[in-house]
Amino acid sequence: MRYLKLLVLVFLASACGNDEPVALNSDGPLTIQGRIVAPNATDPVPFAEVQLISGDAMVTSTKSDAKGQFILSGVNYGSFVLNAKKGLFNTTQNRVFNDDVFNIDLGDILLDGIPQIAVVTGTYDNIEKVLYDIGLVNPLTGAPLFDIIDGESFDRLSNDHPRHNHTQQRTNLSPELEPNVDFDFEDLLNNPNQLASYDILFLNCGLNTESAETSTAIFDYVHNGGILYATDWAYPFLEQINSESGTEFINFMEPTKSGISVTTEATILSSELNDWLSFNFDLTVNNTVVIDEFIGSWQVVESYDSSQTTAWLDGPVEYDNGTEAVTDNKELAFTFLLGNGGVFYSSFHTENDEDGFSCVDRVMEYMVFELATIKD
Repeated sequence: MRYLKLLVLVFLASACGNDEPVALNSDGPLTIQGRIVAPNATDPVPFAEVQLISGDAMVTSTKSDAKGQFILSGVNYGSFVLNAKKGLFNTTQNRVFNDDVFNIDLGDILLDGIPQIAVVTGTYDNIEKVLYDIGLVNPLTGAPLFDIIDGESFDRLSNDHPRHNHTQQRTNLSPELEPNVDFDFEDLLNNPNQLASYDILFLNCGLNTESAETSTAIFDYVHNGGILYATDWAYPFLEQINSESGTEFINFMEPTKSGISVTTEATILSSELNDWLSFNFDLTVNNTVVIDEFIGSWQVVESYDSSQTTAWLDGPVEYDNGTEAVTDNKELAFTFLLGNGGVFYSSFHTENDEDGFSCVDRVMEYMVFELATIKD
């Protein structure tokens, strides 16, 4: 784990001199509240686990709500360890509560322990910008706290398509978001130990996918415990996972890259995602959200195995079925477990030409933290 040193949030009242473990399930006088936030110290993290520990015993626990807020009741005075986590994101703090208070507001608590993350660059996507805005960045140097791996420079446009809108190509708004390691994606796939060192691997749309036909590296990575995020044209790696596993978690439509719509009003299939978008950012209307980050020839999902795969969004889209353009309702984002790991795939992308968070970026931000919990 890498630890962000963005902010120290330590509440230490004068010690009461009692370091003995507090009884489990105590019925004390204290009520403790706070808010779990992302490393950027701003964005609420929903449904994070919060534990209060004394000695080796857990005194009480709860989960944050859609606004990141939590309340712990019935706590006695004493010394505690406060643990908070959202999957692989976490924080641990020492706390002392004395006997002259009854209601304690801990304020914002950052998840400053982050997983090992790698991003493979793509021509038409930029998830590294979302990670940067979430706060996975060294505040002193401006350097990202994740590896950025070149996935484009070798045979960069081999997967191009005549209908593609090149105005939607990836643009970096920060020079820090260029590749920052001395190996490329091909090197990574040929180095299982290096690949396995990452907890989460992000594959942007527009990276080179030729190796998906010959290499089992991505399947092995996920099956052995890795977490994979992939968008749109990275779909050949999902097909390879289907092939190796013998399960069509997600079945992709023929002809390939036939999506025409560049926007849709999608229905949110998760109440938790809807609440987070609605309560914090006012982005939803009647459980729908505007998804407007499709490229001009995106990969349509034909179907998915609902017994093993979770769909997060669906909406009406236009696509070419090989003979004519048709409009139909299609699922647009998915997660599933594979072996000891898990996968997220979406047909749409991140925002590439504006600073700050777009609506789609917020959806992706939620999924970054959701990905970290996929094995819980």
